[in-house]
Amino acid sequence: MNWKLPLTLLALLALGGGSAYVILHKSPASAAAGGHDAHGHGGHDEHAEEGEKGPHGGRLLSDGDFSIELAIFEKGVPPEFRAWFTKAGKPIAPADVKLTVDLKRPGGVTDAFTFKAEGDYLRSTAEVREPHSFDYSIFAEHAGRSHLWEFAAPEMQVKIAAEAAQRAGVAVAVAGPAAMTEALSVYGQVKLNANRVGRAVPRFGGIVREARKAIGDTVAAGEVVAIVETNQSLVSLEVRAPVAGVVIDRDVNAGETVTDGATLYLIADLSDVWVDLNVPKRDHNRITLGQVVTIEADDGGGATKGTIAWIAPTASAEAQTLAARVVIPNSDHRWHAGLFVKAEIVLAEATVPVSVKESALQSLFDFTVVFSQHGDVYQARPVQLGRRSGGYVEILKGLAAGETYVVENSFLIKADIGKAGASHDH
Repeated sequence: MNWKLPLTLLALLALGGGSAYVILHKSPASAAAGGHDAHGHGGHDEHAEEGEKGPHGGRLLSDGDFSIELAIFEKGVPPEFRAWFTKAGKPIAPADVKLTVDLKRPGGVTDAFTFKAEGDYLRSTAEVREPHSFDYSIFAEHAGRSHLWEFAAPEMQVKIAAEAAQRAGVAVAVAGPAAMTEALSVYGQVKLNANRVGRAVPRFGGIVREARKAIGDTVAAGEVVAIVETNQSLVSLEVRAPVAGVVIDRDVNAGETVTDGATLYLIADLSDVWVDLNVPKRDHNRITLGQVVTIEADDGGGATKGTIAWIAPTASAEAQTLAARVVIPNSDHRWHAGLFVKAEIVLAEATVPVSVKESALQSLFDFTVVFSQHGDVYQARPVQLGRRSGGYVEILKGLAAGETYVVENSFLIKADIGKAGASHDH
């Protein structure tokens, strides 16, 4: 690995009236170790010592006339160690060598590797996980003789004193479990609850003598809203509201002639409304009755929750969407029929064992990384991400529960690695 960083942080902070602070920390560079056959970034820190390379691009280590070439190989396979051996310049059968490699990572975690023969080399039986930043302890035994090499090979890390990190606003948190929600984002429209809409109609046609209500008026169930004098008997009949609610439409004026059963007023109980969500075709089989839905309008008035109470038996031929209905309370009459809304349908909920805040994520070289903290050392950790929810992201690989990571101002650490002029070239 050709990562030799001069562990330096240069961070300019605007504090108060524009004052600037320069934070500078250095430690001696360490020699890189091993070859790495995948990422293809050229170059390395010119101040670090370059280990001697073998014919396979790995780090060449010698003890007397016994030599080992150790490389991290990852072309078409997960990263693994491969080792070739010579004695007095002549190849040694890999099965004749007993080899173990211990890698001590920042934080004191040690990965132990054993090997098996394959072709003309030994291959590690476990993956060499990222980051490839560790202290090596290599033990080889051949023909009754033992050989030991120990050296450091830091990669993608910086060292920052606690006081400097505090001044820079570098804040940390502990990775751990979090509740994750898988949700589907859809759009929909508020509609009147058709089960709570009534029409005020006369039993017989005639002349309207009184039209007592206007659009927007509140009426009680059974309240008289109009008087109609019938054509045949000239008897005045009362037209009553069939439900309690608000007049949302009026199609009558005093003096007009109306027919039997004509709708004079449309009255709606607005204590709850329907929200019909438009579910895309690809997601039809992911929705079920009872799923929790969060509905939000764009008026800034906040969100409300409900559950899917009905799914249409047929889909829209034009839009290829399926309607899923949520009934939501509307006692304050905030949800007006006709409004478009955005909704999140909860598809699944689970507690994941390892998560970090999304603010911790940075992009470094070819990786998405989180910076773990080990005392004064900050190590870039390439991570594999899973679900996201509520500002947190699941970590599938690369960081363990209980590890401390940088949650705020991690971009300063990323910038320092970039300023060091190094690359990810193993």
